[in-house]
Amino acid sequence: MLARPLRLSAAGLLCLALALIVAHNTARAFNTYADYFVRLSARPLAMGGAAGALCDPASVFYNPAGLAGVRNLTLLYNHSARHFPGSQEGGMREWDQLDGDTEAVVVPLMVGTYAHGFTFSGELGYDYRGHPADGRLGYPRERYWGTEDYDAFATSGGLPVAVGIGLRRSLGRFTPDPADPRRLAWLRHGEGEQWGVLARVWPGLDYGVSELKLNYDWTVFDNASGERGFPEFASKHITHREGWALYPTGWLTLTRDVVDENHIYDKQLGTGVGQPVGLGPIHMGNQERQTQHSGAELCLGSLLKLRRGDYDGQPTVGVAFNLGGLWLNYAEAEGLLPLIVDGGSGFEDVHIYGAELNLW
Repeated sequence: MLARPLRLSAAGLLCLALALIVAHNTARAFNTYADYFVRLSARPLAMGGAAGALCDPASVFYNPAGLAGVRNLTLLYNHSARHFPGSQEGGMREWDQLDGDTEAVVVPLMVGTYAHGFTFSGELGYDYRGHPADGRLGYPRERYWGTEDYDAFATSGGLPVAVGIGLRRSLGRFTPDPADPRRLAWLRHGEGEQWGVLARVWPGLDYGVSELKLNYDWTVFDNASGERGFPEFASKHITHREGWALYPTGWLTLTRDVVDENHIYDKQLGTGVGQPVGLGPIHMGNQERQTQHSGAELCLGSLLKLRRGDYDGQPTVGVAFNLGGLWLNYAEAEGLLPLIVDGGSGFEDVHIYGAELNLW
């Protein structure tokens, strides 16, 4: 299903796609929740986060319908690199600035493809408490800890249209910098579902659409006592993603995604948690935003792939090497780190190392 053709004769279609790759929206004013972390898979990140119309093991995080085109038992691993290499500023070797490790196991079945995506416990976040208290590194001494897991299934039934559905569960806890009383500690539980469709609309042109709905329950703690200091409340997160993938030749992939996000607070805020609620960089109130992502992948034979993209205004680049069936992936996103952690003036780039192994 969704096999790539060798070429398209419509040169105009290629030119149109290249124009779309160049066009992007650089506006960004806020960061909400922690969904950046679950998007930090090496291949999609290197292609600017445009994965809504790709058949890829990482589709379990983006569009579950894309799993229908993965018909091998596949193991996917991604690790966020250390961003303070060798620094002794805090009196000890600095800890990772970002832990955004995502993994997946993709299992082909007779009637479709199943995948389980997850993060290692404690890997979905950041921890700056070991950094110097005087702020010389430019980052707050905050901690975000959490974990996510996904279960998804996709099938095409032999048709050029695949459908997929997924379940997502999350747990996150934020601990503010002890020197910043404006921030509040919180605990957040979330669960929801995601559906997706991936269709071949023209030879060499795929369209993908997915929608994720998450419900969160929040507990906010009083910083002085460490006990629950405010009434519990709820929020909702809705993400709608539409994407295109163009394969003008067998060695070139061009992708484009538009993502609309809506973060909604429960009206219980009026009972004790006002606006702004001071929940740190992860959630800043009712917000709507649209981000745009584009990327390209160039295959040089069966041993090397070069990738480049635009993550809503942040340049991305990546490379992949094939070592006997084991693909080693690397991705870098310029300037993305301060958008995730809400601060900082140095060590701004995000680096992800990954591996993808097809067992059979």
